[in-house]
Amino acid sequence: MTEVLMTCARCDEQIAIQMETSILRADVERRAEAELLFCCPACGYPDVRHIVSEMFALLLFVGFVPLHLSEPSLPADDQAPSAAPLTPDDLLTWHQQLAEVRSVMPWEG
Repeated sequence: MTEVLMTCARCDEQIAIQMETSILRADVERRAEAELLFCCPACGYPDVRHIVSEMFALLLFVGFVPLHLSEPSLPADDQAPSAAPLTPDDLLTWHQQLAEVRSVMPWEG
């Protein structure tokens, strides 16, 4: 059983983070850094610590298996269109056009 000694950011207790109760998150792209996600065993506070180079290599050496995650992305249907951004004049024109609208029927086709 491997433990990492740290101090809790909330209760200031010296705590031992166990490999079985924590997550070592690393990017899909290979980098010499990761994040250690855990909950304080003393107060239950969830915490994230940035781990770099030597400490990351040491955690890998003692058996931590990183969870490789990529940056979240939206499906193509939910992404913004590739049009020019709205300008203040566009918003003013839209506002003037909406001034004539008295009511809106939902799902009107």
